[in-house]
Amino acid sequence: MKKLVYIWSLCLATTGLFAQVSTIPAEDINPEESLKIIVDLTQMDGSKDYIKNLQDDAASGKDIYMWTWSPYEFPAGHPKANGTGAQAWKSSNELLKMTKEGPGVYSYTLIPTEFYEVDAATVYNNDISFLVKPKDGGGYGDPDRKSDDLKVTIDPPNTERPSFYSFPAFSTTDDLMTLVYENARDTTPTMQNLDPDDCYFYPQITLSDSTTFLLEPSIFNAGNNPKLKMDYVGDNTFRKQLQPRDFFNVPPGKTIIQFKAAIIRKQYLSAADRSTSAIDMSMLCP
Repeated sequence: MKKLVYIWSLCLATTGLFAQVSTIPAEDINPEESLKIIVDLTQMDGSKDYIKNLQDDAASGKDIYMWTWSPYEFPAGHPKANGTGAQAWKSSNELLKMTKEGPGVYSYTLIPTEFYEVDAATVYNNDISFLVKPKDGGGYGDPDRKSDDLKVTIDPPNTERPSFYSFPAFSTTDDLMTLVYENARDTTPTMQNLDPDDCYFYPQITLSDSTTFLLEPSIFNAGNNPKLKMDYVGDNTFRKQLQPRDFFNVPPGKTIIQFKAAIIRKQYLSAADRSTSAIDMSMLCP
């Protein structure tokens, strides 16, 4: 299965900390619904001349455009063609002008099936491939000014729920969230039939200043921390309800941009004492 594109930060101030391309929504993208594609030029390799030219153009205030060819590329003369005129690369279509979100950060919002005029299956099979450039991308004897090829991977919906998941699927630092572990559905044999007092979770968060924080530095000691104990609710199911800011004591002015967690036994000795499923989710901006 193709790896889904995850957005690790939906805050404009921190979008570029981890990725050149991110999306809203971050995962489970429906090609028949609105999709915001975010590109961070500051995360691109400026040692490449054509990327440095692109970065310099953006810094000087020039508009940035998307140039896309998958899941479908419109032919010359079409209203959605990438460029206009005899030298299309030097004259991007105004329809494809991106929105400036912050220094070096640009976005383009579309409904994939409507924009590309294809069905959902075509989007799933081909994904979205594109690059970004100023209106005049150079070429024809001039230095190129563009990004490398970029991609938003779009998978068909996964209907199988993992054994360990969060509800809601997306939260802010200040939302109430619930972690749910359905022990009977865990495929790790050594994790089957956990005792009600033997289920803990081991979390890691990344803050908006890019620092990483572990509530319990060593996974081998996590079972000694009562805050990490999951509550047994019957039917081989465990839950933990928490408000991330309070639970992790996040300082004012900072937010959580990524949350990771795995289920472990109280006495963790090896990978056999952890769940098959793990949570790795972006946190929305409040």
